[in-house]
Amino acid sequence: MITNDNKPLFLQIKAWIEDHILRDEWQSGSQLPSVRELSAEFGVNPNTIARTYERLTLDGTVRSARGVGFFVAEEAKSAIIKQRKEEFYNEQMPAFIQQMQLLGITPNEIQEQYNKFLSNEDK
Repeated sequence: MITNDNKPLFLQIKAWIEDHILRDEWQSGSQLPSVRELSAEFGVNPNTIARTYERLTLDGTVRSARGVGFFVAEEAKSAIIKQRKEEFYNEQMPAFIQQMQLLGITPNEIQEQYNKFLSNEDK
Protein backbone atom coordinates (compact mmCIF):
# COMPACT_ATOMS: atom_id res chain seq x y z
CA MET A 1 0.00 0.00 0.00
CA ILE A 2 2.53 2.59 1.08
CA THR A 3 4.66 2.97 -2.03
CA ASN A 4 4.96 6.57 -3.13
CA ASP A 5 7.79 8.13 -1.17
CA ASN A 6 7.07 11.53 -2.75
CA LYS A 7 3.64 11.81 -1.15
CA PRO A 8 3.07 12.38 2.56
CA LEU A 9 2.03 9.22 4.39
CA PHE A 10 -1.43 10.52 5.29
CA LEU A 11 -2.14 11.17 1.58
CA GLN A 12 -1.06 7.63 0.69
CA ILE A 13 -3.43 6.24 3.31
CA LYS A 14 -6.16 8.58 2.03
CA ALA A 15 -5.69 7.13 -1.48
CA TRP A 16 -5.85 3.61 -0.04
CA ILE A 17 -9.18 4.39 1.62
CA GLU A 18 -10.50 6.03 -1.56
CA ASP A 19 -9.49 2.95 -3.57
CA HIS A 20 -11.60 0.78 -1.26
CA ILE A 21 -14.55 3.10 -1.83
CA LEU A 22 -14.04 3.11 -5.60
CA ARG A 23 -13.95 -0.71 -5.64
CA ASP A 24 -17.24 -0.72 -3.64
CA GLU A 25 -15.55 -2.52 -0.75
CA TRP A 26 -16.82 0.32 1.44
CA GLN A 27 -20.12 1.77 0.23
CA SER A 28 -22.07 4.85 1.22
CA GLY A 29 -22.95 4.65 4.89
CA SER A 30 -20.32 2.01 5.68
CA GLN A 31 -18.37 2.57 8.86
CA LEU A 32 -14.63 2.90 8.34
CA PRO A 33 -12.04 1.27 10.58
CA SER A 34 -11.29 3.23 13.72
CA VAL A 35 -8.26 5.50 13.98
CA ARG A 36 -6.72 2.96 16.34
CA GLU A 37 -7.35 0.02 13.98
CA LEU A 38 -5.81 1.72 10.96
CA SER A 39 -2.94 3.02 13.04
CA ALA A 40 -2.12 -0.55 14.08
CA GLU A 41 -2.62 -1.92 10.56
CA PHE A 42 -0.19 0.53 8.99
CA GLY A 43 2.13 0.84 11.97
CA VAL A 44 1.78 4.62 12.07
CA ASN A 45 1.01 7.20 14.73
CA PRO A 46 -2.75 7.58 15.36
CA ASN A 47 -2.37 11.29 14.56
CA THR A 48 -1.49 10.32 10.98
CA ILE A 49 -4.78 8.45 10.63
CA ALA A 50 -6.68 11.28 12.34
CA ARG A 51 -5.16 13.70 9.82
CA THR A 52 -6.17 11.35 6.98
CA TYR A 53 -9.78 11.23 8.22
CA GLU A 54 -9.77 15.00 8.69
CA ARG A 55 -8.75 15.48 5.03
CA LEU A 56 -11.34 12.95 3.84
CA THR A 57 -13.98 14.81 5.85
CA LEU A 58 -12.96 18.15 4.32
CA ASP A 59 -13.16 16.57 0.85
CA GLY A 60 -16.70 15.38 1.59
CA THR A 61 -15.74 11.73 1.21
CA VAL A 62 -16.23 10.81 4.87
CA ARG A 63 -18.56 12.05 7.56
CA SER A 64 -17.91 11.89 11.26
CA ALA A 65 -20.41 10.80 13.89
CA ARG A 66 -19.08 12.08 17.18
CA GLY A 67 -18.29 9.23 19.54
CA VAL A 68 -19.28 6.62 16.95
CA GLY A 69 -16.67 6.87 14.18
CA PHE A 70 -16.26 7.73 10.54
CA PHE A 71 -18.59 6.73 7.72
CA VAL A 72 -18.46 6.83 3.92
CA ALA A 73 -20.44 9.87 2.76
CA GLU A 74 -23.37 9.48 0.36
CA GLU A 75 -21.64 11.08 -2.64
CA ALA A 76 -18.15 9.82 -1.79
CA LYS A 77 -17.58 7.70 -4.89
CA SER A 78 -18.60 10.41 -7.36
CA ALA A 79 -16.55 13.02 -5.46
CA ILE A 80 -13.46 10.80 -5.57
CA ILE A 81 -13.90 10.11 -9.28
CA LYS A 82 -14.31 13.81 -10.02
CA GLN A 83 -11.20 14.74 -8.00
CA ARG A 84 -9.06 11.95 -9.46
CA LYS A 85 -10.09 12.72 -13.05
CA GLU A 86 -9.14 16.35 -12.49
CA GLU A 87 -5.76 15.32 -11.07
CA PHE A 88 -5.21 12.89 -13.96
CA TYR A 89 -6.04 15.47 -16.64
CA ASN A 90 -3.95 18.20 -14.99
CA GLU A 91 -0.97 16.23 -13.71
CA GLN A 92 -0.51 12.87 -15.42
CA MET A 93 -2.00 13.33 -18.86
CA PRO A 94 0.30 16.17 -20.00
CA ALA A 95 3.39 14.05 -19.25
CA PHE A 96 1.74 11.04 -20.91
CA ILE A 97 0.96 13.00 -24.08
CA GLN A 98 4.47 14.45 -24.13
CA GLN A 99 5.89 10.90 -24.00
CA MET A 100 3.54 9.84 -26.79
CA GLN A 101 4.83 12.69 -28.94
CA LEU A 102 8.49 11.94 -28.16
CA LEU A 103 8.03 8.26 -28.99
CA GLY A 104 5.79 8.82 -32.02
CA ILE A 105 2.91 6.87 -30.48
CA THR A 106 -0.46 7.53 -32.12
CA PRO A 107 -3.84 7.62 -30.38
CA ASN A 108 -4.76 4.49 -32.38
CA GLU A 109 -1.78 2.62 -30.88
CA ILE A 110 -2.90 3.67 -27.43
CA GLN A 111 -6.42 2.40 -28.17
CA GLU A 112 -4.98 -0.96 -29.31
CA GLN A 113 -2.88 -1.28 -26.15
CA TYR A 114 -5.85 -0.26 -24.01
CA ASN A 115 -8.02 -2.95 -25.63
CA LYS A 116 -5.25 -5.56 -25.15
CA PHE A 117 -4.97 -4.59 -21.51
CA LEU A 118 -8.72 -4.96 -20.97
CA SER A 119 -8.87 -8.33 -22.72
CA ASN A 120 -5.96 -9.64 -20.60
CA GLU A 121 -7.60 -8.30 -17.46
CA ASP A 122 -10.77 -10.29 -18.18
CA LYS A 123 -8.83 -13.58 -18.20
